[in-house]
Amino acid sequence: MARLPIVSIVGRPNVGKSSLFNRILHRRIAVVNDTPGVTRDRNYMETSWNGIDFCIVDTGGLLPTSRESIPQEINRQVDTALAESSAIIFLIDAQAGPTDLDLLIAQRLRKTCYNKVILAGNKAESSSLDYEAYQLTSLGCGDPLLISALHGKGVGDLLDDVCATLKENQSDTMPFHEEVDLSLAVIGRPNAGKSSFVNKVLQDDRMIVDNVPGTTRDAIDSIVMYNKKKVRIIDTAGLRRKAQVNDDIEYYSNLRALGSVKRANVCVLLIDTDRKVGEQDLKIIAHINKQRKGIIICWNKWDLVEKDHKTFDTLVAETKKTYMELQYVPMISISALTGQRVPQVLDTAFGVLERMEKRIKPAQLRENLFTWTRQHPHPYISSKQVRFLGIKQQKIEYPQFNLFCSNPEMITPAYQRFLRNKIQAEYDFSGCPVILTFKPAGVPGQHKEETDDSSSEKEL
Repeated sequence: MARLPIVSIVGRPNVGKSSLFNRILHRRIAVVNDTPGVTRDRNYMETSWNGIDFCIVDTGGLLPTSRESIPQEINRQVDTALAESSAIIFLIDAQAGPTDLDLLIAQRLRKTCYNKVILAGNKAESSSLDYEAYQLTSLGCGDPLLISALHGKGVGDLLDDVCATLKENQSDTMPFHEEVDLSLAVIGRPNAGKSSFVNKVLQDDRMIVDNVPGTTRDAIDSIVMYNKKKVRIIDTAGLRRKAQVNDDIEYYSNLRALGSVKRANVCVLLIDTDRKVGEQDLKIIAHINKQRKGIIICWNKWDLVEKDHKTFDTLVAETKKTYMELQYVPMISISALTGQRVPQVLDTAFGVLERMEKRIKPAQLRENLFTWTRQHPHPYISSKQVRFLGIKQQKIEYPQFNLFCSNPEMITPAYQRFLRNKIQAEYDFSGCPVILTFKPAGVPGQHKEETDDSSSEKEL
């Protein structure tokens, strides 16, 4: 099992930890804002420097003296990161100089992990600050490095020190895998129970859980072994409607959550049982389908529902009757709090992934297409006839079918849905995005496998 050493970035709020995290990774992963407390959970990402691979961890700002619930949770998360780290970047604001809070954090670090600490003064864009570096030595955490996460100044030297510290403090405390069997994104509206679900899967309180909507701000990756298979779980921020996004932090959190769909094979959409499927849920489903990812709908907090043996069947039937686009989406009732049917979600996700990769025998596919179109032919439009001449499944990571016909531009949306539903029902692609493209026929070699970016296609 591959194990990478951990490097944690810690410090008081708003010293630039997420900016440094993004600078090291050369891409915007963590949400960055001037508002203290934006980062709350531990955010793990793999990277390397000078041939040394490690896992960099962005942590929430330390508030050692606060008694509020969220700061206390941040402190606990940071303590966990420190315990598993082989190197720790203690980041302070070089412009502000050491504060009382920095001194408290330094005292804590000296007691628990002094030999792992690398002191860095951030926001040192001005060369005049070079003469003020001696002030930082009062923290008792060694000689400081002056850097600018914003401009990249001194970050290379900092990473050199990180790698030297890693060699001295080899640790295999946390498994982190490059290759996984399944990537599962957990998404939904705020306070649907996403972090509780992830914690139950991980059997660890890695994600902060609070009854205040919006506790999770970033998309957080975690690895878990399930039935001898590696699963990457991606916890995301609650997705709000644009009209309800009150600040740029929530805006970028929304973007991160939607972007996490791209990195997943299958998405679990959590819906609070107190709510019905709403407009925002349908938009999330449309985005998942647009990204060509599998989907499962989980009705969470089922333990709070007064029910009998027909309650869930009735809920599913009414939902699928109301929203025809959900006809072939697997639905499960769960309780993230108690763990009720949480393993079934993973089993279902692996089933969806298996169906995404299913390949249909070409002869059988053609025969069924001709049967369906003969029994239910496309209606005439402006005296033009649509005749189907063939069908071919693409060899890609989701079920896409190229249908060759005359007058593809005349095919109605209703007939597209008819054919897609036939394929879904006949071959059981439940939870999968079944994509149909319609192409003109008649040229020799036209039925050869083509890519899905052809300009002549009409796509459902």
